[in-house]
Amino acid sequence: MKDTILSLIRHGLTFGGGFLAAKGLITEPTLATLVPAVVAAIGAIWGASDEYLAAKKAKATPAA
Repeated sequence: MKDTILSLIRHGLTFGGGFLAAKGLITEPTLATLVPAVVAAIGAIWGASDEYLAAKKAKATPAA
């Protein structure tokens, strides 16, 4: 599920960046750098959040 959502985000960023590049507001090399960087940052934040929430849940669950 996470890979699918990140893929959709990447495609959305590529589409939006392509629009901005066509309007001359951003260059293609900048777009080629920003899209993967943003997707990587989102993935890292998501992964850290998952780990934090799992640890918090494990701590709150009483041991059997």
